[in-house]
Amino acid sequence: MNAQHLSIDELAEAAEGLIDPDRATVAEYHIARCPECQPHSDALRQVTATLRAEPAAPMPETVARRLNEVIAAESARRTNDWKPKPTLGNFGQDLKKPSKSRWALPALAAAALAAVVGFGAYLLSSSAGLNEPPVVAAVNSNDLGSEARTLEQAASGLSPHRFSQAWDCARKVTNGRITGLAASTVDGMSALLVYTKSDGSTLVTVVTGCGAGTPSTGPSAVLPR
Repeated sequence: MNAQHLSIDELAEAAEGLIDPDRATVAEYHIARCPECQPHSDALRQVTATLRAEPAAPMPETVARRLNEVIAAESARRTNDWKPKPTLGNFGQDLKKPSKSRWALPALAAAALAAVVGFGAYLLSSSAGLNEPPVVAAVNSNDLGSEARTLEQAASGLSPHRFSQAWDCARKVTNGRITGLAASTVDGMSALLVYTKSDGSTLVTVVTGCGAGTPSTGPSAVLPR
């Protein structure tokens, strides 16, 4: 531990209560008397409190699947890397061998914790309005399909911005899987372009009224291939 100041990692661990009691005592003593570390510690504790206060949202299927893949891969890697150490004949054969789960489980728990913390941070940024879709060029409803395709290609693909306010609004009034969102002006009116995929086709739908809490759908068109 730095004699002058605590690192962000150390401050975060202290805020979460993840350090042993002796280190925690030293950390708290330093934080209480350090005008530089104290604000960082307060901010990290506030993040923790905010995350705990947020209602639990269902983990997206893709995130859950990826988490399972990471844990399975880590378990397989550690199993393959394990090799018996050289011994002096049968000396110590009667001694209890350490269980591989003793080190495997903490590693898997750490991987799972990292994924959950990352997902929690994503939810927090979304609820704080930091994950809203980009503003793109104005669109004419008479040529909605081709212009929406051009906008998508110019952006090299659009994100669905899951858990954002726009995503929550769009999913209330559209069907299919949302694959992209963009804020735009359609025929002179502020609107949300909602890209959805269903039956192999991509559809773009104009959604208005999100800001007022009264979303409704407008024109829609199938994007040309």
